[in-house]
Amino acid sequence: MADTPNTYDTPAKRIGLIGRFAGPDELVEAAEKATDAGYTKVEAYSPFPVVGIDEALNNGKTILPYIVLVMGLSGLVGGLGMQVYMNGVEGPWWLSGYEFLISGKPNLSIPAFIPVTFETIILLSAFGAFFGMLMLNGLPRLSNPLFRSERFAAATDDGFFLLIEAEDPKYAETETDAFLASIGATETDAIEEPTTGHAVPGFLYLVGAALAAVATVPPLYIAATTGMKTGVPRISFFKDMENQSKVKTQTIFSLFEDGRGMRVAVPGTVARGALKEDLKYHYGYEPGDEFVGGPRRVEAMLASYSVRSVSDGDVADGDEDEAAAPAAEPTPKEENWVSEFPLEVTEELMNRGEQRFNIHCAVCHGLDGGGQGLVTRRALGLEQGTWVQPTSVYTESVVEQPVGRLFNSISHGVRKMPGYKEHISVEDRWAIVLYLRALQRSQLASADDLPKDKLIELSNLN
Repeated sequence: MADTPNTYDTPAKRIGLIGRFAGPDELVEAAEKATDAGYTKVEAYSPFPVVGIDEALNNGKTILPYIVLVMGLSGLVGGLGMQVYMNGVEGPWWLSGYEFLISGKPNLSIPAFIPVTFETIILLSAFGAFFGMLMLNGLPRLSNPLFRSERFAAATDDGFFLLIEAEDPKYAETETDAFLASIGATETDAIEEPTTGHAVPGFLYLVGAALAAVATVPPLYIAATTGMKTGVPRISFFKDMENQSKVKTQTIFSLFEDGRGMRVAVPGTVARGALKEDLKYHYGYEPGDEFVGGPRRVEAMLASYSVRSVSDGDVADGDEDEAAAPAAEPTPKEENWVSEFPLEVTEELMNRGEQRFNIHCAVCHGLDGGGQGLVTRRALGLEQGTWVQPTSVYTESVVEQPVGRLFNSISHGVRKMPGYKEHISVEDRWAIVLYLRALQRSQLASADDLPKDKLIELSNLN
């Protein structure tokens, strides 16, 4: 007969009868006999998994896979729908989506939505597996009546138990106790639990209500501030995503002594593919013995004293102060400027030079190069006295200049004319020089420059 000690001061509820068996084989055999006898609410407990116990208890297949499937499909629909709405639907209503073009992708781009959709499927499936398991096992429970049995403590060591619940339709106290003994139970216990004392303490309701009230603050704040402009910095919970240790332009960077994060190139270095070995082509100048150190030294010296060197003919009357101050080093020798074009002279190069001249030069020098461009005429009309009229390309001092010096003037500037080497490529600068030579010859041509047939035609006119 089962021991049924009632140690509770309040009425107790009978949970069922539990019997202990000698080993796993005896437990499986007892479970088969119990289910064959018509008992349906039977459960087995052992220190380790027992092979065949599920079949003996007639346990049906769990519905947990279906729960996971439904949750995964929910993640698919929810994740995909969220992205479609947020990225592809925009309207005047509150919490509307935002059609934002990213990397040229269409707003409704299913391939671009796959990564997030995959993650939501995995996330909700994991939630379904975890919480579904807890639900199907009736967990969590603050207590289990089985733990009130001192004999049941052996279930984690060497005890094998079979429980027939009191809710089973065939359950009867005396008959069930005798049945357990008949199928090999060495000991039986009646499992009970008190029927009172299960109410939730009143103060927990107050705590829950307070937490619920606090939880409404964030969504209400978001709803109230949506669409508003403010000068207050936004709330950030992960500061490292905003305040990273990195170089920002025009800010002090403590890693270097001078505090500059944007570093200049190391003196003497040349970028790959940027070595200017052809000095005639890149500088219009063929250095003599006074230059030591190769192309890099040539560039440095040209930048230091030949960029602003001007002849007397280049300075307008009363404008001597505008000329560049004498350089610290001697002016390059006149004979070192190249006199021949360092690239092939073609009709295409001439046409290119005309186009570049009309874009960059004609606005001040005029389309004919005479120094009467639109900007010049406007400035002279204002009579402010600060404008320096560009020198005509037909003056003797300019006509006599070698092509290399003209190229240098375009590159580095003269008087108030800025240098154009940063704006016009090397080849285009030579094209402009070629077009200047064409303009000069067109206006300063002599009879010797005309072909014989043209000379004969002019003679006949006279």
